[in-house]
Amino acid sequence: MRSFISAVLTVLTMAAAIIAVPAVWVSERLVNEDGFVSLVAPLADDQQVKDYMVDEITAQVVARAADFTPGTFTAPVEAVIRPVARQYVDSDGFKPDLLNLVRQQHAWLFTEPAPGTDRTEMQFDITGMVNRVLHESVPRAPTITGPIVVPLSSGGTGLEAGAYERAGRQITAWAWGAVIVAILAAIGALLIAVRRGTVLAWLGGGLVLSGVSAWAVAQYLSTRAKDHISTAEDSSREVAELFIDRCADDLTQLALIVGAVGAVIAVVGVVLRMALPRHF
Repeated sequence: MRSFISAVLTVLTMAAAIIAVPAVWVSERLVNEDGFVSLVAPLADDQQVKDYMVDEITAQVVARAADFTPGTFTAPVEAVIRPVARQYVDSDGFKPDLLNLVRQQHAWLFTEPAPGTDRTEMQFDITGMVNRVLHESVPRAPTITGPIVVPLSSGGTGLEAGAYERAGRQITAWAWGAVIVAILAAIGALLIAVRRGTVLAWLGGGLVLSGVSAWAVAQYLSTRAKDHISTAEDSSREVAELFIDRCADDLTQLALIVGAVGAVIAVVGVVLRMALPRHF
């Protein structure tokens, strides 16, 4: 009877771990705003991201050149704005501004939009960035009234504002529920087991499987996210894909770590089963 109960608890632990590892990552690194921002923060130093923002800021000012009074610019607008935009993306002020854009995207995905908001086009507002560079270039230039938005996706992809609000809350609940079940079931399985080494080996195998499931989730989320931005312009899509790849790589690294730890635990369990007395 003890062996049967221990086996049931072991299987329950393995199933809970397979759910818990990817679900906790999604909860803490995607659903949680601060976790998401910290995950992608290193991309503020990526040269491709910087080049993209220089191009966007410059293009937005050039597109509005006719709105300025004659004499505002003493040289072609692009020649005035681009060098300052380049200095800006290399300054300490760029990273906080970029992370503000990241927070905008997180809010678009995980917060129910206000009535009347366009739910089908994902975009970010760079008004603050544009005015910062404009005033640094030409202090007397008037402030550009926003919003100055850059689209990342359009209708037809199936993605809408607030699409993951409910799912995010559900995943968080499932994640921590699975963690609690896995811990309690694992403790119970080991306490009740007649051969703890055998149970430990199976628990290690469960962690290996949870690492595999986390890797599979990383591939699925990456593919799905890239499908959602497939309608964006090339430069916008390429930068968005950097952020997606960053997320997928982080989950893949976690999957490898969990899988490796599971393999070690499984080996330890086998060794204990073979080397120690029967009750181990």
